[in-house]
Amino acid sequence: MEKNCIYIYCKVNEKDSIRFLFDTGANGSVINGRSLKKAGLKISGQSQNKGSNGTNTVDQSNNNTVSFGSLTRKAIVLTVIPYDTDIFDGVFGTDLMKGNIIEIDYNKNEIRFYQENDQHLDFSSYEKMKLKLVDNYPAVKCSFIANGVKYTGLFGLDSGADDVLTIASPYARTNQLAAKMKKIGGASFQGSDGSTYEMPIVLCPAIEFSGKFLYNIPISLSGSTEGIDATQKMAGFFGNNFLKRFNTIIDLKNELIYFKLNSHLYTTFH
Repeated sequence: MEKNCIYIYCKVNEKDSIRFLFDTGANGSVINGRSLKKAGLKISGQSQNKGSNGTNTVDQSNNNTVSFGSLTRKAIVLTVIPYDTDIFDGVFGTDLMKGNIIEIDYNKNEIRFYQENDQHLDFSSYEKMKLKLVDNYPAVKCSFIANGVKYTGLFGLDSGADDVLTIASPYARTNQLAAKMKKIGGASFQGSDGSTYEMPIVLCPAIEFSGKFLYNIPISLSGSTEGIDATQKMAGFFGNNFLKRFNTIIDLKNELIYFKLNSHLYTTFH
């Protein structure tokens, strides 16, 4: 984990040591445009990419093989997105996660891929939650408190984002949250569609997540008019600056997810 993001190394076709961002908020996998030659990929067509703040048309490469650990996924479509960074070569999306139960252990910096009913799976001390798939986006139901009022909704789980929590613009606007929480700063965000946008950072008094309360959390209020941050299907999105405080077991097939607090609980948010 670096700067709140998870990275793993994979082999793409015959090219080894391709560095991927592990992203539960991406329903497809991606190659950074800067790493197209490094990964030895050929363009096969185009597709639409829906980023956090907009949609754009991008190239794609079909019928690829991606290997990680002892596992191999075949016939993988890799979307080509021109990220303005060399930090990672690609994005490891949920299409590569399906077929296994996945444990993210932030204490040991390990990701474990299990077969269903594997005897090594240990759910002790984990809290189980129902996992909702909203247009293939994993989400859980939870709440936060602002100005003495409890707000509940579905919140996406986005390990590929390095922030804490972003409230979707329709939810923030409908509930007038900007007037109900203290502004403590601002931040610049960049989505996969290439757009850069500013969001206010406000102080949320309390978040109830997986049966636990976390207090005085800095969160972002989106003002997007398009893209995933403008969705009306979810209230917001937890980034890995929040998620890293919980070891996690993800069971996409049975739509279940498990959380337990770990050693990152008291690390600072900013």
